[in-house]
Amino acid sequence: MRNNKLNGNIPHDIDKVRFLQVLDLGHNMFSGTVPSVLFRHPSLEQLTLSYNEFSSLQAPAVDITLNSNLIALDLSYNKLRGLLPTFMASMPKLTALSLEHNEFTGMIPAQYAVKAAVAGNDNTSSFERLLLGGNYLFGPIPGPLLSLKPGSADVSLADNCLYRCPDAFFFCRGRDQKSAVDCKSFGPTIP
Repeated sequence: MRNNKLNGNIPHDIDKVRFLQVLDLGHNMFSGTVPSVLFRHPSLEQLTLSYNEFSSLQAPAVDITLNSNLIALDLSYNKLRGLLPTFMASMPKLTALSLEHNEFTGMIPAQYAVKAAVAGNDNTSSFERLLLGGNYLFGPIPGPLLSLKPGSADVSLADNCLYRCPDAFFFCRGRDQKSAVDCKSFGPTIP
């Protein structure tokens, strides 16, 4: 259903489609809130909602995300605002997360950094891909991310409002951070 000019909201009863494993609604005109049912769907493994006009996420109950089967989640190129949702780092099978080019602010949660830097085990997977570029994230880069070696995980933090993202770190991708003027005009609380 990708690239079909579909609009409106995603129905909250989509979990009734019991054997849904892949849902790609990218490149449409959906808006409003991404419903929590998508994060706790019993069989959904890949969810792509990129290039829409979503403005918020409905967070599921924390204990429910532990049963999530999502492996890949792409919410890039929307209008999502607020802090990065910490519940996504609690999803045990999630290995690929793209939240690029939204309007997220705040600091990168330690849970994201740990899930990217620490090897997974039988119960939980680590992030193999964590794309957070093109937002308004600020503050220092969390310590666990600084220990990542090139090739260990695909991480992007470019084009944010981070204090420092030196070219020496592969996840800065050789791209600059936003200017202080751009960061302050978006959110005056951004240092």
